[in-house]
Formats: sequence, structure tokens, C-alpha cells
Amino acid sequence: MSLRARGLAACLPGLLACQPLLPELEAEGRRVSVGVQADVELCAGTLRAWDRHVDFVESELGIARDPTDRMEVYIVEDTARWCDDVMACYIGGWVDASFVPSYAPRAIWHELVHHVVSGSDLGMTDRFLSEGVAGTLGDSWCPTPGTDWPHPPLATVLAREEVLYEHYPLAAQFVDFVRQEHGTPALVDLVDCIDRGDPLSTVDECAQRVLHADIGAVDRRFQVATPALHGNPALCSGPSAPWDGRKWRFDAELACSDPDVVNTFGSRYGRETAVIVDLPRAGAYAVELAADGDASVEIEPCFCPTEGSLSSSANQGSVWVGEPGRYRFVFRTADPSASRLRVELWPIDDDEGAQAPT
Repeated sequence: MSLRARGLAACLPGLLACQPLLPELEAEGRRVSVGVQADVELCAGTLRAWDRHVDFVESELGIARDPTDRMEVYIVEDTARWCDDVMACYIGGWVDASFVPSYAPRAIWHELVHHVVSGSDLGMTDRFLSEGVAGTLGDSWCPTPGTDWPHPPLATVLAREEVLYEHYPLAAQFVDFVRQEHGTPALVDLVDCIDRGDPLSTVDECAQRVLHADIGAVDRRFQVATPALHGNPALCSGPSAPWDGRKWRFDAELACSDPDVVNTFGSRYGRETAVIVDLPRAGAYAVELAADGDASVEIEPCFCPTEGSLSSSANQGSVWVGEPGRYRFVFRTADPSASRLRVELWPIDDDEGAQAPT
């Protein structure tokens, strides 16, 4: 266990209660070290994926933190004792560690953005702005089809000690807006200009200095040029797997030793791998899955779908796609003996049913 973690777990004189002991840091990547509370076999791709996400965040923002100072991540069963009333958290300062629940490991992408930005020269910025950066680079805030997130004035969400959960999507959209309208360097300058806890007057001064308009004017422009929400770039970036004529085939490795297989942390052997696929048209697709053990496939859109965009289970032999576009095919297993699978996909025409094209 690191010195920072030992300090967090220690009982200091005068404290009413001690923080629980953290799991040992059992594995190190290039950028990240991890401790896992549950009895889990750590897969080869887990740290590799997190390391790459750290690189991605630094590249997107043009920032860097000390590459020799690995970021500590703890996967625990219950984060409440560290994160209070939020599901996952990054704790800065002398702790400098991220805490993610084993039941929701995807939170790591969001928390690693906080970890990278706060550990760089930028430090801790305005809470709304911080959640926006983490939301756009490490999360997806697609609303339930047919619903919308609230869109309050910027002056009511900036310079606040807390950000309501339902305002996280707006924060992500605001960060995307600043990048699109003024460029990423301007976003970084704005983040650098505002310190956590600064009053709204300071935020307004920074907006005028960096964005050349006060918060009111920025908000009016934001209201008419709000970018669309999008999928999580940590999961949906990279090239898509090619089609072979009218049929798409993919062979996936499921062994924990494979560099693309990551833990799901739901069980000792729970793991997954994924591939990006561009589906060229709406409609029904047949899906055939063959594996040497128990395995499943789930199809996730890499964009915010409209109502009825995706239905039916791919594991039942077909899927209905309401919109063409980029999708993520996720192959999961908790079977320790499963090592590989093959999936085939093709569009179903009305006159041929689910018969596979040759």
C-alpha cells in the first residue's frame, strides 16, 4: 500500500472513526496502479485500457502530469466511506486517489479525467467546469429517449460548491461548446484561470479574459449553439471493424491474458472485450454467436439514440436498429474456460428472412 493510502487508512488522534483499510496496490501499469477489494483475477487489458485513457485525456487537452507518478485507483465494493453520497470519486490533495465501485466500473473513465486534470498544472478548477471536462472526455450523458436534461442559466450552476447530478450533462455540453467556439487552448486557459471555490465574479472575469464576453453573453450564445450530447469517447474511439460484403464477421479473444480483455469486476472471472462496428442502415439484423464457453454479446450505440433506436437482444438471434451509425459490440463472459468467440452479423431482407448471405 502506498504512503498516501496508508495515511488515508490511518486513525489520527481526535478522529471519531477510522477510514477502512484499502486493498493493496496489486498491479502497476505505465500510468495507473490498482488495488481491488474483491477476489478478482486482474486481466491483461484492464490497466492497458486505463493507461491509454490517461494518454487520451492528456492529448485531448494538451496537458501532462508527471508520468513517473502513477495514479492510484481502488476498486471497492462500497465507496460510501470515501465518496460520501456519490457513486465514485476522485480525492485530490495528499490522498490523490480514485475510488470506483465494483458494481459500476465504467465510472473509472470519468474519475480518471478528474485525476489527470487535477494532478496536472491546472489543478482543481470550478466544480461545474470540472464535471464538464470529465463528462465530455470520460462519460456519456445520453438522456432516456423522449426526455431532456434541464438547461438552467450558467450563472446558476457556475461557482457552486456542489453540482446537481442532472446538471452534469449541461456541464459536458458547455465544455464542448467552449472547445467548438473558441478552441481547446481556450478551454484549458479557462480551467486554469478559475480555482475551486472562486466566486461568480472571478468566474465572470475569467470568461471575459478568455472568452472575450461576460457570463451573460456567453450563456446567450450557448443557449443557441448547444452541442449535442454524445457517447463516451473512452469506449467508442478507434477504427471500426470492416464488413465483408453484406456480412460482418469478427473473432474475439476472451482469455484474461489477452491484452484487449478487461475486467467487469462483477465476479472473479467476469471480463469483456469490444469492437466498433458501423451499421450502414436501419432495420433488422441477424446475429450468430459461437463461443467455446458461456458468452454473450451486447450492442451499444456510440451516439445518443432516438426512441426505438435499438431493440431486441442480440443473444436471441436478431437485433433491430432504428438508426444507422457507429455501434459498440461488447462480448462478455464470466466462464473461466471461455477463450474465444466468433460473431456474424448481416441485414435481414424481407424476402430472405434470417438466412445468412453467402
